[in-house]
Amino acid sequence: MLFQAHSAPSQKIDSCVSVFLEPTSNSIVYGCPGIPRSIPRIETTVHVRSTNALPFMIRAVAVFLISRQKVVVPTKFGSNDAFKEFKLYEDSMAFKPANDFSQKVLGVSLPILIPVPRDIPSSALLSSFGSSTTHSLVVKVILGDSAANESFVVETFPIVIKTYDTLPLYRQFNEPLVRSSKSPDNQIIAEAVVPVTAVGPSDLLCLNCRIFTNSSNNKLKKHITLKQITFQIKEYLECYDGGLPPVTENKLFTTTLEPGKEVTTQGIQENYSINFPQSNDYLKIHSFEEPYIIEQETINDYETTIIESANISSFVLKDKLGEGLPLTHFQSFTSLGQFYSIKFELILKLKFSKAKDFDVRIPIIVCPYDRKTSEPLLKWIMLECEVAKARFGKQFIDQFFAAKNYLEICSLMGKYRPPPVVYRYCKEDWEKLGYDGVAFNNPRSPNLVLYID
Repeated sequence: MLFQAHSAPSQKIDSCVSVFLEPTSNSIVYGCPGIPRSIPRIETTVHVRSTNALPFMIRAVAVFLISRQKVVVPTKFGSNDAFKEFKLYEDSMAFKPANDFSQKVLGVSLPILIPVPRDIPSSALLSSFGSSTTHSLVVKVILGDSAANESFVVETFPIVIKTYDTLPLYRQFNEPLVRSSKSPDNQIIAEAVVPVTAVGPSDLLCLNCRIFTNSSNNKLKKHITLKQITFQIKEYLECYDGGLPPVTENKLFTTTLEPGKEVTTQGIQENYSINFPQSNDYLKIHSFEEPYIIEQETINDYETTIIESANISSFVLKDKLGEGLPLTHFQSFTSLGQFYSIKFELILKLKFSKAKDFDVRIPIIVCPYDRKTSEPLLKWIMLECEVAKARFGKQFIDQFFAAKNYLEICSLMGKYRPPPVVYRYCKEDWEKLGYDGVAFNNPRSPNLVLYID
C-alpha cells in the first residue's frame, strides 16, 4: 500500500516548503461523476511555495488520487475498523525540471486535471454498518539536488465526490420491474411488480403482488390457503476481503398480514406502499420553499435594517462529520466498491397450508437524493453536459467514450492540462510572487514582505 492512514492531514519532512491548492469557494470536482457525458474531472492548481522567501531545490512533484474504504466489524468486546486504500490515479512525474536533475526555484504552480473514474463510489458515511468511503488528492513534492540529501513533503487534501447515476427521475428506474416465482412444489405462482425501482429518502415505494395457483400443474392440490405474507425491506453489506464477513444484513422495514384466504387461479392481490425509511432530514437544506408569514403578525418598520440569513443549525449531527464527507450522504444508499458494497432488496415471504413456503426477492436502487431534490439536480446535470461539450468538443467526447480503459482517458485529458508555471530565483519572478523588488537578494531585508493576494 503506497499511502497508509495519516494521523495528521499532512506529512512534512522539510518545513521550508508549503503545498496548498488554489483557493476557491467551489468544489474542485467538475462535471457530474457517474454521468460520463459531463466529463467528470478534478480540476485545480497545486501551489508549491517557499515558507521563508528563500529559494529551494525541487526535483519532482507527484500527484495521486486515493480512495479509502472503511468497515466497522463488530467484535465480542467492541468493534474493529478494517480499511483499504486504492490508488485510482498516479502521475509520479506531474512536474519535473526541463533539462536538469533539480532546479532552484521560488515556487511552482502546477495545474491539475484528473478524470474521475467511471466506477468510483460516492463519498459517504453509511450509518447502518458504520462503513465509509472517502477520497483524497495526495501531492508529494521531492526536494534536494541529489539523492543523498533528498527530502519530501506530502500533503493530503480531502475531496468530496458525489455520484449522480441513480437519480429516481431517470427513465430506466421508472419502468416496472416484474418478478415471477414458483413454490418449490410447483403449486403456487407469485408475480410481484415494482412500478419504480429507484427511491430516495422518504420517497414512496410501491409493490403489487398477485398470488395464484399454477393451472399448468396436473397434480394441483385443492384448498390451498395463504396463511401469512410478510413484506420486508433489507439492506446488505457485502465485503470482499477475506477477514470480513461476506454478507451482513439490516432489516429496515417489515410488516406481516394473515389473510387466511384460499388461493385460486383468479389469484389474491396484495398491494403495499410505504415511504422509504429516512434516518435524517439533511436534504431539506436544498429546499427553497418560502416560509408562511401571517400578515397580521408583520409590522413595517422602515427605519430598521434587516439582515436576512440562512440558519441550518437545526440540522444537528449526532457525530462529528469527518473531512471529505458530504452532509447529504450520511445514511445508507446503493454503493458499489472494491472493498465493500451496499445493496437493497424487497422481500415477500409467503406461507401456505398444503403448499410449500417460498420467498420473492426484488433488488432496488436507493439514491441519496429524493425525487424532489433530483429535479433541480437533473437540470444541473444537463447544463454540465453542455458545458463539457462546449469546452472539450464533440471529437474529444467521442474519443472519451471510445476509450478502452482509464489510462486512455487520462492520456486524452492530459492534452488539455495547462503547463506548470515555474518561479525561478530571479528578480522578475520574485516580483510576480508579490515580493518587493528592492528586497531581492538583499540579506539586510526581512523575510516578511508586504504582499496582498
